[in-house]
Amino acid sequence: MDNLFAQINADITASMKSGDKSKLEVLRMMKSKILLVNARGALSDKEIVKILQTYAKSVKETVDIMTQHNRQAEADQAKKELGIVESYLPKLLSEEETKKLIKDAIAELGITSPKEIGRIMKEVVAVRADVDGSLARKIFNESFQS
Repeated sequence: MDNLFAQINADITASMKSGDKSKLEVLRMMKSKILLVNARGALSDKEIVKILQTYAKSVKETVDIMTQHNRQAEADQAKKELGIVESYLPKLLSEEETKKLIKDAIAELGITSPKEIGRIMKEVVAVRADVDGSLARKIFNESFQS
């Protein structure tokens, strides 16, 4: 077991003791998503972060859908859930930091065509948990439009 899984378990216990039912519910959901991949939760922090990033992405989509349908109470609830999940994820690089990282990787790998996006995504996004993949893709594509 790695550190992040142990932290989630400790926070579940703390939430049970404090009676914070909404946080407890989200933590249990996070734990169940991890246990779906490995029944003992014996995953590296990097693997757990990927699972939680996928979960956060689905919650963001829920927020967007609820907002579009003018269901503000549900959107607010999903935003709270998202905040809890994101507190366990590494802080993402800013747009400026991501731009610099992508530009440096393009130069380092000698990429000359937008068709080579797979190489950049493999080199940058797959290796680093603090890079937003959709932002990196957007920046990469913009760098070949001029």
